Amino acid sequence: MWLYVTHLLCSSKKGISSHQIMRMTGLTYKSAWFMTHRIREAMAERGLLPTMGGEGGIVEIDETFIGKKEGMPVQRGYAHKHAVMTLVERRPGGARARSFHVEGTAAADLLPIIKAHVSGGSHIMTDEAGQYAHLNKHFTEHDYVTHSKGEYGRGLIHTNTVEGFYSVFKRGMKGVYQHCAEHHLHRYVSEFDFRYNNRSKLGVEDAARAETAIRGAVGKRLTYKKPRGEQVQDSLC
Repeated sequence: MWLYVTHLLCSSKKGISSHQIMRMTGLTYKSAWFMTHRIREAMAERGLLPTMGGEGGIVEIDETFIGKKEGMPVQRGYAHKHAVMTLVERRPGGARARSFHVEGTAAADLLPIIKAHVSGGSHIMTDEAGQYAHLNKHFTEHDYVTHSKGEYGRGLIHTNTVEGFYSVFKRGMKGVYQHCAEHHLHRYVSEFDFRYNNRSKLGVEDAARAETAIRGAVGKRLTYKKPRGEQVQDSLC
């Protein structure tokens, strides 16, 4: 059953809901939900990761908004939504993504993460958002496109790769998962990063993708707790 559910989650480009897994397997919804979260934890990259970019390397940066913050009224703009920032490194064999659930989209929220994960010698590509205005102080080059003026690319200068990643992410989060609590969002983000970084274009097909996810479970642990914190299940991922 674990192999089957792992295969389903790894082979579905936009994800697969716990209700669908419940219907396909005969598991209870709670078991299906818990299994998928443990598999997402296995998919996640943890620990000290290599920096992206480097001399001559290009890294696109953008952010998107998803869901609604608990207890916050809907309002104009995005203050009531959860923010996700994604770094996409362009590579000759195919781009790779690394995403983060962030507190907000101010420079103070984003810059520490960017500096920790992107080499200083990188060429950064963004849109014209103000939080990216001073990236040239920290990286070799910074170019941007002005979406507000209808500009979406000038040769190599664009953010089309990261926006392509978001097109799949948003379709999955809105069309498949629909609702996501903030304290679980980082695992959903890891799921979409994992499938993107292990996609067919990079030579990774369904079986190899599932095997990679299973290997990622080593040394990780995720427990199931009731809302009040009472532990009801405790087992390895």
